[in-house]
Amino acid sequence: MVATAYEHPQVTPTAPRRYALQGAMSQEMFDLLREACELASNEFPRPDEMEVLHRALQLLVPELRKRKFAATERPRTGPAPESTDPHHVPAEVKRAVWERDGGQCTFRSSDGRRCDARIGLEFHHELDVARGGRSTVGNVTLRCRGHNQMAAIATFGVGFMEAKRVARGALLSRRP
Repeated sequence: MVATAYEHPQVTPTAPRRYALQGAMSQEMFDLLREACELASNEFPRPDEMEVLHRALQLLVPELRKRKFAATERPRTGPAPESTDPHHVPAEVKRAVWERDGGQCTFRSSDGRRCDARIGLEFHHELDVARGGRSTVGNVTLRCRGHNQMAAIATFGVGFMEAKRVARGALLSRRP
């Protein structure tokens, strides 16, 4: 059977702390994986695809943490450069918020359940920047995109947020 559309990979538990991964990959990904296995053969005996994926993720995840949450083993000492953008969240605030919030959306439903989203996280200002909120550890939390948008709509209204989306879309469509 030939896959014609993107199929989301399936991850299935097989034993305690063990999982099976099944999914389709493009020819380019297959070629890269095969080449990585071949290149790794001098570093560890009989490298298989899962070992190569594991080592690739060990390199990728710290890089993504660094970009998204300013994660670093050696944070800057001394004052950070000042930003003129009031929405800018300084690196030390990003790191502290990520640690405090456990890399998870902090929204709680009316019955007290916490949102379990860990993807699409954004920095949310509890007191909005437009109302004088600052980018401090005490004012910034992690929110998934949906809950961040819900808070913005509750504060500014549907019409205002829709106008912002339209304006942003117009800006994006003009980029070269």
